[in-house]
Order: sequence, then structure tokens, then C-alpha cells
Amino acid sequence: MAPPPAPPPRSLLHSAAGPLLWAFFFVAVFLAVFFLQKPSLLVINNETIKQIFTSYGIAVGPVVAFLGMLAMYIFAGLKRILGLRKFRILNPLIVLVVFVPLLTFGYQLAYREKPYTDIARGIIGTLAMPLLLSSLLVSALAVLWFFVILLRRR
Repeated sequence: MAPPPAPPPRSLLHSAAGPLLWAFFFVAVFLAVFFLQKPSLLVINNETIKQIFTSYGIAVGPVVAFLGMLAMYIFAGLKRILGLRKFRILNPLIVLVVFVPLLTFGYQLAYREKPYTDIARGIIGTLAMPLLLSSLLVSALAVLWFFVILLRRR
């Protein structure tokens, strides 16, 4: 009697390293946009606030990515506990559940929020576009991944 066939190997995005890869990708895009963006046209009068955002604004991307990675691991753990591990279609949905709120928050900051105070000008001028573009790119790739999984199933 032959042993049962082994299940097909999981791809890297479907493995436990998937959330880590998405977090690294988010950080890479965030840092690239952060360094490539033009200086803000918003005038920050307080030099302390200006110095804080130029010095520590870069840390927002890795912190947000780390929190998103933790959320993806929590959702993946819930998926495993509920016995839904075999449904690979849920993996891009987990990525979207984490990064679409960041996309809407980045859009809100970049296009809707009024810069009334120096702190708001610092956040909008230095962090809004990197957050918006990095979460947009991650979300677009997750949607593409979702459709690739759908097309492979047929």
C-alpha cells in the first residue's frame, strides 16, 4: 500500500513568512516615498516640531508595518484555530483587512485634513503621502494576488 500523496508545497506568501514579507515591502515603499518626496509646502513655525518630524518621521513606517504584521499574524492564527487554513483565498483578504484602513487614513490625511496646527502640518507634510502610496501599493498587490488565486482555482 502506497502512502498518501503529500500535499503541494505552500508558496512563500502562504507560509508563516507571508506577513513578514508584506511588512518588509510596506517599509521599503514607505521609506522610498519618504526620502523621494519633495519638501512640504506647509509652513511649520515651530522649529522643535519641524525637527521632530524630520528626525523621527521615518520611524512611522516601520512601526505601522510592525503593527500590521502583528495584526496579520493574529488573523492568521484565528484562521488556523477556526480550521480555515486550507482556504488560501483568505490570505490576500487578511492583507487587505490590515492595509485598506491605512489606505483610507492616508487618503484622509493627504486630501481631506486641514492643517490648522504645526503638528498637523508636520503629519500631513511628511507622513501622509508615504502612508498613502505604500498602503495603496500593498493593497493593489493583495488584490492582484486575490485574482491570481481565483484564476488558478478554475
